[in-house]
Order: sequence, then C-alpha cells, then structure tokens
Amino acid sequence: MKKLLVITLAALMLLALGACGKKELTPQEKAAGTYDLVHCKFVGDTEWQTDEGAKLVLNADGTGTSTRDGATYKMTWTIDGEKFTMKETFMGISIDYTGTLKDGELHTYNDEPTDDLTYEYVYAKEAAASSTQG
Repeated sequence: MKKLLVITLAALMLLALGACGKKELTPQEKAAGTYDLVHCKFVGDTEWQTDEGAKLVLNADGTGTSTRDGATYKMTWTIDGEKFTMKETFMGISIDYTGTLKDGELHTYNDEPTDDLTYEYVYAKEAAASSTQG
C-alpha cells in the first residue's frame, strides 16, 4: 500500500512539474522593445531621410516613448496580428499612427498611407537586423 502511495505521489509531482512550463507571451510582450528609425519620408517623396537617434520604446503594458528631432513624446500603442496603432501625445496634442509590425520591422503612417502629405516611418527592432526600403 505504501509503494502504491509513493508511486502515485511521484506521478502527481511529475505531472505538476510538467504543467509549470513557460508561459506563452502575449502579442504586446513579443512586440515590446526598442526600435531604431531606419528611414522616413513623405509618402509622395522618393528620397528617404534619416534622423540620428530617433527611436521608439514600446513597453509591454502598451505605453512607451517616441524620440525624434531631439524631442521625446509619450505614447500608447496596441498590436493586433500585424496591425500596429500608436498615439503620441505632446503638450496636449495627440497624433494617431497606424501601420504594420512584421519580423521586427515596424512601418507607421501619421495619416492615410496613400496621401502624399503622410509621413512614413520605418523602424527596426534592436534585436532584429532586417531593414528594407519599400
């Protein structure tokens, strides 16, 4: 009877340890990190520009900061599949951005992507080395 009890308890302990595997990360946790600006441009332009030191810091709780042109802006963000949305706030003014995040590369637009006056920003996650112009 004692052997059966010991074997049963050992089996239960093994099952309990097996259930303690790694927690699956949420999409926000996977996307969180620092993204460096690769390049930016008005959608209607053909020339890409750079802004040394420009970056996004995305926190897993959906907050973060956007730094460019020497200024830092508070922001909130969400991710749904590859669809990325962000709202920058500075001195009471908010700017909405939409875009995509795929394979560590983040494309954002501050208006409709087809409007010539829309600014397109392309960022690469610090851990990801991909950067394409397109």
